[in-house]
Amino acid sequence: MLKSDDKRSDESPVMHYNVKVSQRDLDEIKHLVDRNFTGMTIAWLPVSLAVTKVLQQINDQDEELDNYDNDGTRYPSHAPEPEDID
Repeated sequence: MLKSDDKRSDESPVMHYNVKVSQRDLDEIKHLVDRNFTGMTIAWLPVSLAVTKVLQQINDQDEELDNYDNDGTRYPSHAPEPEDID
């Protein structure tokens, strides 16, 4: 078992899970990550580290896929129109 003060890398098996997260949940996760998890309180440090790691991964994956919504269609581009570029 890896203790919170143990500096060795985590060599335990990695599991993969599929979770359903609403857009509202993603917005809240992004807001929490942007605040460096300020305001999230979990008294047991190993659990806190695990939860923040999961939330960070969800946020990072959403950032990678930010051009797509849940049904696979693209969001409108936020790039400037050609006539707006100097």
